[in-house]
Amino acid sequence: MPAYNGPEVQIGDVRVDGRAIYTPVGVWPIQGSRWMVISQPMPVVTTAGWGIALGVTFTVLGVVFAPFTCGLSLFLLFGLFFLTAKTHTMSGPMIVSVQAGQYHYMAREVVYSPQHAAEALQRVNFAQALASRY
Repeated sequence: MPAYNGPEVQIGDVRVDGRAIYTPVGVWPIQGSRWMVISQPMPVVTTAGWGIALGVTFTVLGVVFAPFTCGLSLFLLFGLFFLTAKTHTMSGPMIVSVQAGQYHYMAREVVYSPQHAAEALQRVNFAQALASRY
């Protein structure tokens, strides 16, 4: 049974434990490694899915009830109103650069929310803490 090397953390396609950095191009010692983060997320604003569904539903109801209201239906206005609902998210790459001695590797992780970006940054900070404890 292999010895326990401490906690593991995954950053993109790089895995780190208490002793080494595992990349697709090789295994490097974690001692003295340097980590750098370049975060490039962009805000994305889209029409909410529930807004589209309610907009279509109220528009259909407005067309159905139009003969009974002489064509002046508030359902049509509500249908247009629901189409103004927006969702705000973020998407973009977070590039993590790790250097251990003469070796250098850049990992890429796509972040999709501010919480995910903060969590990915915490994983990098944890890897830095593992590197500095030796």
